[in-house]
Amino acid sequence: MLGRRRRHPPPRVKWLVDALYQQLVAGGIQGYGEALLHEYGQPGEVITHLGLGNGMVSLITWPARAGEPERLTHLVYGGCTPTEVRADLLARGLGGLAVVEVHPPDADLEEDEEDEAAYDD
Repeated sequence: MLGRRRRHPPPRVKWLVDALYQQLVAGGIQGYGEALLHEYGQPGEVITHLGLGNGMVSLITWPARAGEPERLTHLVYGGCTPTEVRADLLARGLGGLAVVEVHPPDADLEEDEEDEAAYDD
């Protein structure tokens, strides 16, 4: 396999709905980052936060290692609109990736579906 680069999967993309983002960020940025790493990260990964709109995008990465560059494994958006999320992904050349919407564990998803249906009319 000389000269061949190891192919890594694209990063996973999560969009935290506002209720979940507000819950997680209420304890401060450090606690927010720790919660995201606990949920989505692996031991040894690091997290960086960048401002985006009224919220932020958090990048979870494997640090660079001998002969391997830093590798992005997750993009987690919080406090951002869906339009901001999509624009950021496009700017990163990742516009084709699926975005998983993440709700709080106690969320009533049927109520959310009714709210969304009101916009369809």
